[in-house]
Amino acid sequence: MNLLGVLGNPVSHSRSPEIHHYFARVANLDINYEKVLVADGKFKATVEHFLSRGAAGFNITVPHKFDAFQLAGELSEAAALSQAVNTIQILPDGLIKGHNTDGPGLIADLKNNLQWDICQQRVLILGAGGAVQGILPSLLLERPASVDIYNRTMAKAQQMVGRFNDDCLTASALEDLDQHYDLVISGTSAGLASDNFSLDIPTSVVGVNSCCYDMIYAAQQTPFLQWCEQNSAAQLSDGLGMLVEQAALAFEIWFGVDTATELVITKMRAGKSLRQ
Repeated sequence: MNLLGVLGNPVSHSRSPEIHHYFARVANLDINYEKVLVADGKFKATVEHFLSRGAAGFNITVPHKFDAFQLAGELSEAAALSQAVNTIQILPDGLIKGHNTDGPGLIADLKNNLQWDICQQRVLILGAGGAVQGILPSLLLERPASVDIYNRTMAKAQQMVGRFNDDCLTASALEDLDQHYDLVISGTSAGLASDNFSLDIPTSVVGVNSCCYDMIYAAQQTPFLQWCEQNSAAQLSDGLGMLVEQAALAFEIWFGVDTATELVITKMRAGKSLRQ
């Protein structure tokens, strides 16, 4: 049996075990995919213990994607560019290789599942944390017309723009947000608690042709998407498709098996169990 897991804090909410066990049943593979809670300051020790149990690979969620980047002995191109690792592969010689499937997972959801354009589109990204850092390399490869990053702490957005050094990338102040965007992506988890949600950006960033994407996934419409809908956005989506797509890419890395995602997303959207 192949031992896999997702490491992070928190992990109790994760649906990754359900998704990966479904992929394994379809592929006729025997796996045990666990949720592994990482105590503060114990990432390396937790990884070592998990590996000592014979783990074939694992995923990493917040807040340990940079820790995983530092731990990996080898990196994929996407992981090296983003300096964030969400998938660990154990190579035949025992070397730990870090991958980032978040960016490709997002692009697959936007282009294949939602049929949204990215090339030559004006993009606004809200947030400048690890989630955004993980998806930027893949997004920039799609050659959007412009990508503006707005973060309440301007210095963080400027630092990110400086590191990626792409002509279409700009750190935007609040007063710079004076246009409609074709694609607005929220890369912050601040909106999970609707009682505390506030968005200090102009409503004019969203127009009747705007597509709005929240990288968070939730059973109910997220507060960010509610705000977009109230301001006449054309199309809305949360990050459920991204979750499934990045999981499928991780599964392919581990087992060399290309997995279909459409049925998984459809079932999860409908609230149906993948265990059947």
